[in-house]
Amino acid sequence: MGLFSKKTVRELTEAEEKQIKDEMRKQILTKSENDILMIKQIRDLTNMSIGDAKDLFNQFRSELYDCMVDKQ
Repeated sequence: MGLFSKKTVRELTEAEEKQIKDEMRKQILTKSENDILMIKQIRDLTNMSIGDAKDLFNQFRSELYDCMVDKQ
């Protein structure tokens, strides 16, 4: 095997695919749970309705993403 040789591409097994999907599902759920907790924190700090707190949360997230993109 040479220094720059390529590895053979293979298909994922069903078990590997299921494992990856399960991990992705956990990450999505964890992210959703974290978002909900942050929205509740904003609501508690500001006495806003859940809808207004969610809008503010989305605004903050958008600003942070924009800032992160600008730095790259």
